[in-house]
Amino acid sequence: MSNIIEEKSTKSEKKEQLKDLALKLGVIQREAKNLGIPIILIIEGLDASDKGRLINAMVLEMDSRAYKIYSTHASELEALEFPMLRRFWTHTPAKGQLQFFDRSPYYLVLDAWADGRIREDQLKRYWRDIKRFERQLNDDGTIIVKLFLTISKKEQAKRFETLEENPKTAWRVTEKDWRRHWQYRSYLDQVESMMEKTDQTFAKWKLIDASDFRTAAIELYEAVIDKLDQAVVEKRRQAYDKQVSKKWIPYKGKRYLSKVKHPPAWDRSEYKKTLKERQAEMHDIVHEIYYRKIPVVMAYCGWDAAGKGGCIKRLLQGIDPRSFQVVPVGAPNKTELSHHYLWRFWKEMPRRGKITIFDRSWYGRVLVERVEALCSNDEWQRAYDEINEMEEHLTDYGAVVIKFWLQIDKQTQLERFEARKENPYKAWKITDEDWRNREKWDLYEQAIDEMIDRTNTEKAPWSIVSANCKMNARIQTLDITIDRLTKALKKPRLAVL
Repeated sequence: MSNIIEEKSTKSEKKEQLKDLALKLGVIQREAKNLGIPIILIIEGLDASDKGRLINAMVLEMDSRAYKIYSTHASELEALEFPMLRRFWTHTPAKGQLQFFDRSPYYLVLDAWADGRIREDQLKRYWRDIKRFERQLNDDGTIIVKLFLTISKKEQAKRFETLEENPKTAWRVTEKDWRRHWQYRSYLDQVESMMEKTDQTFAKWKLIDASDFRTAAIELYEAVIDKLDQAVVEKRRQAYDKQVSKKWIPYKGKRYLSKVKHPPAWDRSEYKKTLKERQAEMHDIVHEIYYRKIPVVMAYCGWDAAGKGGCIKRLLQGIDPRSFQVVPVGAPNKTELSHHYLWRFWKEMPRRGKITIFDRSWYGRVLVERVEALCSNDEWQRAYDEINEMEEHLTDYGAVVIKFWLQIDKQTQLERFEARKENPYKAWKITDEDWRNREKWDLYEQAIDEMIDRTNTEKAPWSIVSANCKMNARIQTLDITIDRLTKALKKPRLAVL
């Protein structure tokens, strides 16, 4: 009898403790919202460990306008058409928002390993990419909480059987769930290895025994509250320490632009003949790219009036319009500014077999944002690694990344500016901002040289194209594109998550 009374007393105490924690969570979440702190809450766990029920308990006390829940399933066919991290990048939270990942990139990798779709020796690359993803977000101010719920093998089987006995819940237990149950020990060993390899000082794993719901909920609440409380304190401290350096840092490394040789202008009749031939080649290659399901990412960068639009137009004249999209990149809007700067580019990355052409690109971070002091020195300096990591993830997935810098000299730019100003059909292309940028030519040249030096990688090399003659730039960019895509077609197709 005393045991029953003691058990009821313990349940009652836990219930009261949960009420108190729920109120604290609601308060601290609203403080984080008001301070503009983005939060990612990753809840992983073994099947039948009550992930959904625990998430539901948490959100009841939260401001419903400030959180979202994204549930990942390995069977989402459309998501498989994109690089693994894209689905998570597109669901990263804006400032002041909390994003639940009910299953995360970790789940996708573990699921693929358990099904035999990726080998043990391939896991290292996936853990590396996920750690980079978390580091980039953390560096930008996102708080990351990672929780893993466990139950014993016996308890898991018991819960499966209980669900199967009820016709209304039997659908929740699948053959795959039972397969994972029989893999219990090896799967849990892999989970422990994952936690060890992906722990980071700012995003450590917390293992929670979910055998008892209330006990698990208390641990979960305490972990989240503690993390958010630390984030709020740190955010307030930063508000008093607003010293952010934007002082110009000269680049004294290798020069690339000054070494570009500008060949003589093309003969127009020869240009038209060559252009027609290259466009016919592109037409055939694009069909092969679609059939082989190879995604293509193209970034056209260059000086104002260098002819980016003209090069893109000649490329597209030979392509099925259903195979591509062009993304014009301008100043970020309010929504985009509330996210990590790469968010708006990840949203536009192509699915398998498609081509996305960026007219300007993510390199604005280390060019215009650097020169115009629109971001801090710390922000643009770390962007080199962030960009290289993004491009490596794309190419590891099987994408072809083609990057052009269209180079013109200062006199050619002036002549084109003047011509645009005098042409009523092109006057809209020239703005006060273009003239202001021209006044900072030397600073931009330094920034471009450093950009090329720091992001010219084997998997995503830069192609610097002489664009003083527009015809030369159009043919050369087509030649480079044809060469890169032809080589890609000879490579084996990679398995993806």
